[in-house]
Amino acid sequence: MNLSCYIIDDEHHALEVLKAYIQQTPGLELMGYTTDPISGLHAVNGVHSPDLTFLDIDMPELSGLTLAGLIRLHTTIIFTTSYREYALDAFEQNAVDYLLKPIFYDRFLKSIQKAQLLLAGAVKSKELQGNPETLYVRTGVRGQVRSLEVSEIIYAAAALNYIEIYLKEGRVVTYLSLSELLEKTSPGKFSRIHKSYVVNHAFIQTMEYGQIRLKDKTILPIGRTYRKNFQEKMNEFLLVSKRDHPL
Repeated sequence: MNLSCYIIDDEHHALEVLKAYIQQTPGLELMGYTTDPISGLHAVNGVHSPDLTFLDIDMPELSGLTLAGLIRLHTTIIFTTSYREYALDAFEQNAVDYLLKPIFYDRFLKSIQKAQLLLAGAVKSKELQGNPETLYVRTGVRGQVRSLEVSEIIYAAAALNYIEIYLKEGRVVTYLSLSELLEKTSPGKFSRIHKSYVVNHAFIQTMEYGQIRLKDKTILPIGRTYRKNFQEKMNEFLLVSKRDHPL
């Protein structure tokens, strides 16, 4: 996992050491550095927003502990300091690690590995939360919850205050909206084609100007409001020669 890095440290020697470590370590990119905590605040929160910030604790004008509270929503922090007594305060700021100066390369690498594991886990968790492979919905049977494999969904149709989800095998009725279903599916795999229909791209057999035919022979209309966005999305997957025109 590649990580962009920024350094805020008013000690020039420590700053040069960290620069060298970052530049010689595969997968790390040095986005910038500063000895001024105020400049660092604006850089991390605005211009750069790095994955990882190496932050000295003992600095004039603005301590690293105070600065951490102002930037930690925009970056993951590794504290650097010459003082052991700050360790507890540092971890209360949710820092991924705490490096004591002088910083040796093997210890630096351990911190990078911690950061990579932490950030990789956060990305994976976000991906699974945003676009899960399995959905769980309430059915019309009281207290019943059913699992649905997203890849098995052919299309969904709105009906009053519920939707009908058509699967490879069977149909499920659940009290959701099409918008709520779309929130949990990948926009690269599902599209709203009509106020009453959401379709899985994988089951489209043919597309015409005002309708689509699915592989199970179902024909669904393409609503005028949704036509342009749907056609533009599908054009991204359309194989054409220079002599052809998109849909």
